[in-house]
Amino acid sequence: MRKLAFAATFILLTASTSVAEERSVNLSVPGMFCASCPFVVQAAIGEVEGVLSVTTDVDERTALVRYDDAVAHVGEITAASTNAGYEATVIVEGGEHS
Repeated sequence: MRKLAFAATFILLTASTSVAEERSVNLSVPGMFCASCPFVVQAAIGEVEGVLSVTTDVDERTALVRYDDAVAHVGEITAASTNAGYEATVIVEGGEHS
């Protein structure tokens, strides 16, 4: 009986937890021109819950964001940059922006 109760509990716990995955998104941030712009973008995006790291490149005007997809969503990440005054769009493979 104990084995059955343990098995049922295990199944319920594993079925209800979501599987988080670390993901990356590359963003185009064309408004980054000066030396301080990347720090503003990093700070804004870094405040989004679930963001693990933000690496900006002022020369390329991009931001590479690593995030936990169970917590953060790309829309929240781009909105954080945009709300800080730096519009951000996703760079899809092939160099296109979405």
